[in-house]
Amino acid sequence: MPVGIQIPPHKELAVQYGVSVITINKALSGLVSEGLLHSHVGRGTFVMVRPASTSGIAAPTTIGFVLRDLSSPFFSLVAHAAQQRADDLGVGILFASSSNRLDREEEQIRRLRLLGVHGLIIVSMSRTFRISEAIQALHDEDFPYTMVSWTAGDDVPFVGLDLAEAGFLAAEHLLSLGHTRFGYLIDRVGSLNGELRMSRYRSAIEEAGFEINPAFIFEHSFAYEESDYKSGYAAGQTIAGLRTRPQAMFCFNDLGALGLEDGLLDAGIKVPGDIAIVGLDDIELAKRARVPLTTVRQPVDEIGARSVDSILARLRGERHPVRQLLPAELIVRSSSGTRVRPAARKARR
Repeated sequence: MPVGIQIPPHKELAVQYGVSVITINKALSGLVSEGLLHSHVGRGTFVMVRPASTSGIAAPTTIGFVLRDLSSPFFSLVAHAAQQRADDLGVGILFASSSNRLDREEEQIRRLRLLGVHGLIIVSMSRTFRISEAIQALHDEDFPYTMVSWTAGDDVPFVGLDLAEAGFLAAEHLLSLGHTRFGYLIDRVGSLNGELRMSRYRSAIEEAGFEINPAFIFEHSFAYEESDYKSGYAAGQTIAGLRTRPQAMFCFNDLGALGLEDGLLDAGIKVPGDIAIVGLDDIELAKRARVPLTTVRQPVDEIGARSVDSILARLRGERHPVRQLLPAELIVRSSSGTRVRPAARKARR
């Protein structure tokens, strides 16, 4: 059957081959798992690729990698690490960009499957941080995939940083420096990802006898990763205009933190003299900032390598951890400064 054609209904196939519908269902599920068929809820089942040649030469394993943006300062590093791991193992890897559009994400997933990839690594465009309809279809078909952008769901394969621990490390560091007024730059209030990053940051501060003033929580003003610096800069300008300012800020990511730093510095606010800043990611620009950025490092090499290993384990039929949360590491640079007001920190409750 040619690629792209819809196969007949299950009942019709059962009659044609003289077997039960259950047998047909099992057979088609196997072909879906092998990537020869694609089943889309409400649309039907379609031929994805031609079967491999029976000449005795095994078809090479190929993994597809869907990125939001090939130039992303963070996810491009994850992609590079995945490429290195794939090369070491003799596995092919194909990259595709969703160009920061959710509809393009579904299109690229479909395209890579038409090309016959055996599994997918995905950086999703979903701003809800839940799997999209296209990824849900992969999940329902048991097609091997893993997310490397944080996505909610205990049954959703994910490889990445323990984001709650990252917030805890940021809070512990800022508390150790004697700060008492804390703020947070979040992507969006109520965001599952942003609230997760703030969860243990907030709890550590509260356990120390302080709190995060709601007036010191600032949102990204602009959408998408490429505008995070711009959002941080705008937040810095806003903070500079306040009569009472936070003494310490933890940021959703490094791009926002770098924008925040520049916005404050351009407004005459000293970093870290007036406001200490901690980011999250440890992108290359962090150590090259006007005031080198203290941040929580994401282990991009391990994320990339493990994402490839996760797909290959699924293809071998091995049991593999669904959620792989990697430990956080605090990288201290100049933006958080040194200890201030030793007596300011209250006793822990």
